[in-house]
Amino acid sequence: MPVPEIPRDELHAAVRARGELDRELEPHLIETFLDRVERTIDARVDARIDARVKAYGHDRQRSKGMSSFWTVALALGSMALGIGAIGAASALDDPFSFLVGVTAWIAIAVINLAHVPTR
Repeated sequence: MPVPEIPRDELHAAVRARGELDRELEPHLIETFLDRVERTIDARVDARIDARVKAYGHDRQRSKGMSSFWTVALALGSMALGIGAIGAASALDDPFSFLVGVTAWIAIAVINLAHVPTR
C-alpha cells in the first residue's frame, strides 16, 4: 500500500489562500489542511503497524504450535495429578485426607494460573 504524502506546495498554497480569503473562511481552510495532514499521518502509522504486525504475526504463528502443545500437556498433566492426589487422599484413613486432596488441587490451580500470562 503506497503511503500518501502531502506535497510541500500544498502548504504554500494554503498559506497563500489564507491571505487572499476573508477571515470567515480561514478556519475552514486550516481545518481542511490539518485534516489532510492527519489522514496522511494516520496512513503512515497504519502502514508501519501493519508491517510490524505482519512480521510479528509470522513469528508468532511458528511459536504458537509449540505453546499450545505445552498448554494441553499442562492441562492433561494437571488432571492426571489431581485425580491421583484425590485417589491417594481417599485411601487414607485419616479425617484430614480431604484436606490433602484440596491442597493438591489448589497447588495445581496455582501452577495453571501462573502459566496463563506466559501463553
